[in-house]
Amino acid sequence: MPESKKRKKVVQRRKEQARYKQEHQPAGVKRSPRWWAPLMVALALIGLLIVVLAYITGGNAPIPGFGNGNLFIGIGLMLAGFLMTMGWK
Repeated sequence: MPESKKRKKVVQRRKEQARYKQEHQPAGVKRSPRWWAPLMVALALIGLLIVVLAYITGGNAPIPGFGNGNLFIGIGLMLAGFLMTMGWK
């Protein structure tokens, strides 16, 4: 069955658009280093672990005698991991 002229124009236009996108992609697309995402997740999980340990032990772990400072350390690590998500590309 013969194809309509309109359909041929649409197909041709889509091919041209795809070719244009391939040829005109930005050259300076920056990507995060490979270690960025694992470090981001590790900081968040370690911070969470520290906060949970501090609550379970009443502030005596992971650093004995530091009290509520353990919570600040854990929350700080989680915050660092969260802030790293903004730089992840």
